[in-house]
Amino acid sequence: MAFGVIGMFGLIPFYCSQDAVLTFKDLSRTNKMRFAKHDVIGKKPVLEKIGEDLRTVSFSMRLDSALLKNMPVAAAILVYTKLLEQGESHTLLIGGEIMGNYVIESIEENRKFFTGAGICIGAELTFSLMEAG
Repeated sequence: MAFGVIGMFGLIPFYCSQDAVLTFKDLSRTNKMRFAKHDVIGKKPVLEKIGEDLRTVSFSMRLDSALLKNMPVAAAILVYTKLLEQGESHTLLIGGEIMGNYVIESIEENRKFFTGAGICIGAELTFSLMEAG
Protein backbone atom coordinates (compact mmCIF):
# COMPACT_ATOMS: atom_id res chain seq x y z
CA MET A 1 0.00 0.00 0.00
CA ALA A 2 1.40 3.42 -0.96
CA PHE A 3 1.24 5.95 1.85
CA GLY A 4 2.52 9.51 1.76
CA VAL A 5 2.73 11.84 4.73
CA ILE A 6 2.57 15.37 3.35
CA GLY A 7 3.05 17.05 6.71
CA MET A 8 2.03 17.08 10.35
CA PHE A 9 0.57 19.38 12.98
CA GLY A 10 1.83 17.95 16.25
CA LEU A 11 1.00 14.25 16.11
CA ILE A 12 -1.80 14.68 13.54
CA PRO A 13 -0.57 13.75 10.05
CA PHE A 14 -1.69 15.12 6.71
CA TYR A 15 -1.59 12.09 4.45
CA CYS A 16 -2.66 10.51 1.22
CA SER A 17 -2.88 6.78 0.52
CA GLN A 18 -4.92 4.49 -1.70
CA ASP A 19 -7.32 3.96 1.22
CA ALA A 20 -7.64 7.37 2.84
CA VAL A 21 -6.99 11.05 2.21
CA LEU A 22 -6.62 13.74 4.88
CA THR A 23 -4.80 16.72 3.38
CA PHE A 24 -5.02 20.50 3.32
CA LYS A 25 -5.41 23.08 0.57
CA ASP A 26 -4.78 26.80 0.16
CA LEU A 27 -2.05 27.02 2.80
CA SER A 28 -1.14 30.65 3.45
CA ARG A 29 1.48 32.08 5.84
CA THR A 30 1.62 35.76 6.83
CA ASN A 31 4.79 37.45 8.09
CA LYS A 32 4.41 40.95 9.56
CA MET A 33 6.44 43.63 11.30
CA ARG A 34 5.25 45.81 14.18
CA PHE A 35 5.52 49.59 14.08
CA ALA A 36 4.83 52.26 16.69
CA LYS A 37 3.37 55.53 15.44
CA HIS A 38 4.63 58.68 17.16
CA ASP A 39 2.69 61.88 16.71
CA VAL A 40 4.70 65.03 15.92
CA ILE A 41 3.09 68.46 16.30
CA GLY A 42 2.61 70.14 12.93
CA LYS A 43 4.12 67.23 11.00
CA LYS A 44 3.23 63.76 9.82
CA PRO A 45 3.57 60.97 12.39
CA VAL A 46 6.87 59.11 12.54
CA LEU A 47 7.00 55.31 12.44
CA GLU A 48 9.38 53.31 14.59
CA LYS A 49 10.05 49.68 13.76
CA ILE A 50 9.54 47.62 16.91
CA GLY A 51 10.19 44.14 15.55
CA GLU A 52 8.57 41.07 14.08
CA ASP A 53 4.97 40.19 14.80
CA LEU A 54 3.76 36.64 15.32
CA ARG A 55 3.29 34.69 12.09
CA THR A 56 -0.09 33.33 11.12
CA VAL A 57 -0.97 30.34 8.97
CA SER A 58 -4.32 29.42 7.44
CA PHE A 59 -5.47 26.47 5.40
CA SER A 60 -8.60 24.51 4.57
CA MET A 61 -9.23 20.82 4.97
CA ARG A 62 -11.94 18.82 3.23
CA LEU A 63 -13.41 15.99 5.28
CA ASP A 64 -15.21 13.40 3.18
CA SER A 65 -16.42 10.13 4.72
CA ALA A 66 -15.55 8.28 1.50
CA LEU A 67 -11.91 9.41 1.88
CA LEU A 68 -11.50 8.98 5.65
CA LYS A 69 -11.47 5.14 5.76
CA ASN A 70 -14.21 4.41 8.27
CA MET A 71 -13.70 7.54 10.38
CA PRO A 72 -16.95 9.51 10.70
CA VAL A 73 -16.64 13.16 9.65
CA ALA A 74 -18.04 14.24 13.03
CA ALA A 75 -15.27 12.29 14.81
CA ALA A 76 -12.58 14.02 12.75
CA ILE A 77 -14.15 17.41 13.54
CA LEU A 78 -14.14 16.49 17.24
CA VAL A 79 -10.40 15.69 17.16
CA TYR A 80 -9.58 19.13 15.76
CA THR A 81 -12.02 20.88 18.10
CA LYS A 82 -10.30 19.23 21.09
CA LEU A 83 -6.91 20.48 19.80
CA LEU A 84 -8.37 24.00 19.61
CA GLU A 85 -9.76 23.78 23.15
CA GLN A 86 -6.44 22.52 24.58
CA GLY A 87 -4.72 25.67 23.36
CA GLU A 88 -1.32 23.97 23.22
CA SER A 89 1.37 24.75 20.68
CA HIS A 90 2.42 22.13 18.15
CA THR A 91 5.06 22.02 15.44
CA LEU A 92 3.73 22.54 11.92
CA LEU A 93 5.71 20.49 9.41
CA ILE A 94 4.88 20.73 5.70
CA GLY A 95 6.83 18.76 3.11
CA GLY A 96 9.90 18.48 5.31
CA GLU A 97 9.91 22.22 6.18
CA ILE A 98 9.46 23.05 9.86
CA MET A 99 7.22 26.12 9.67
CA GLY A 100 7.32 26.77 13.43
CA ASN A 101 5.26 26.18 16.55
CA TYR A 102 1.64 27.24 16.36
CA VAL A 103 -1.59 27.17 18.31
CA ILE A 104 -4.99 26.82 16.68
CA GLU A 105 -6.61 30.24 17.00
CA SER A 106 -9.88 29.29 15.28
CA ILE A 107 -11.58 26.64 13.18
CA GLU A 108 -14.40 27.58 10.85
CA GLU A 109 -16.62 24.56 10.25
CA ASN A 110 -18.80 24.27 7.15
CA ARG A 111 -20.82 21.05 7.08
CA LYS A 112 -21.88 20.55 3.47
CA PHE A 113 -23.26 17.06 2.85
CA PHE A 114 -25.54 14.80 4.90
CA THR A 115 -27.14 11.38 4.66
CA GLY A 116 -30.93 11.00 4.72
CA ALA A 117 -30.57 10.40 8.48
CA GLY A 118 -28.84 13.76 8.99
CA ILE A 119 -25.32 12.36 9.48
CA CYS A 120 -22.62 14.64 8.11
CA ILE A 121 -20.61 12.93 5.36
CA GLY A 122 -18.82 16.00 3.98
CA ALA A 123 -17.42 19.12 5.58
CA GLU A 124 -14.76 21.75 5.08
CA LEU A 125 -12.74 23.15 7.96
CA THR A 126 -10.76 26.37 7.73
CA PHE A 127 -7.94 26.64 10.27
CA SER A 128 -6.32 29.82 11.56
CA LEU A 129 -3.04 29.21 13.39
CA MET A 130 -0.93 31.71 15.33
CA GLU A 131 2.77 31.34 16.04
CA ALA A 132 3.41 30.38 19.66
CA GLY A 133 6.41 32.72 19.88
